[in-house]
Amino acid sequence: MRIFIIGLPGCGKTTIAKLLANRLHYKFIDIDTAIEAKENMTINEIFKNKGESYFRTIEAQTLNDLNQIEDVVIACGGGICENNSKSSFKGITIFLKVDVKVLERRLANDTTRPLLKTNSIYQLAIKRNDKYANLADLTIENTNIDTTVETIIEVLNENFSN
Repeated sequence: MRIFIIGLPGCGKTTIAKLLANRLHYKFIDIDTAIEAKENMTINEIFKNKGESYFRTIEAQTLNDLNQIEDVVIACGGGICENNSKSSFKGITIFLKVDVKVLERRLANDTTRPLLKTNSIYQLAIKRNDKYANLADLTIENTNIDTTVETIIEVLNENFSN
């Protein structure tokens, strides 16, 4: 099984994906980390030196490459919804929803996310939440890390186990 975790910056994609992979005994991959390794640059450097369009192209290529791996939980970048359709995800896609006020508090001092330099989390939520929902097989409210992981496992067992 291939599981993709999507959502806004700061919603807990990486944290939840790591814990879920551990619980399922799956591999864990963070798309942004894979892109940084492939490009030998940080995401900020890619945006600054090559632009968002270049980054989105590399992101789509990386997503396609990851579709070949089995038994993996993949933490996607917040903008994965920008240039990818539902058919781009060969597995189960889970949208982690978090209240925007919570995200704003979490991201208040974060300078590592390039799009938050020119957009507020509210603007990104307005632009992206419907896109995430359209890509998702499941939408889960992430109010508590442990509860979220347990809920995902329960839903996967009930609906997606062979």
